[in-house]
Amino acid sequence: VLTLHRDYFRLRKPLERRLYELARKHCGKQEQWSISLEMLQKKCGSNSTLKEFRRLVRAIVANDAAHSHFPEYQLNLSDEDMITVTQRASKALPAQMSMYLGPDETLVEWVRN
Repeated sequence: VLTLHRDYFRLRKPLERRLYELARKHCGKQEQWSISLEMLQKKCGSNSTLKEFRRLVRAIVANDAAHSHFPEYQLNLSDEDMITVTQRASKALPAQMSMYLGPDETLVEWVRN
C-alpha cells in the first residue's frame, strides 16, 4: 500500500491523479522514471487518440512547470514523446526524519500495567 501526498486530493483532473499514482508507484525511491507517451496512455487506460492524449499531458506538464502544483514529482515531456518523472528535492524528508525512534517508555509501562 502506497501513501498519497495530501496535495494529491487537490488535483482536479482525473488524468493528473492517475499520473501521480503511476509516478508514485514507479518512481519509488529512485530519483527519476521515464516512459513513452504511448505506454503511459495504456497504463492510464485512456481511450483518447494519441494526439489528444499528448495535448492533455502537455497541458498538465505546462501547468506544473508554471505553478509546481504536482505533489512530490516534476513532469517533463520530451520532443521524442518520452515522459520523465523526477522527484522534487525540496519535498524529500531529511535522513533523520525517517528514522524510527521507538515507543515512549512511559507509554510502554502504561500498556504493560
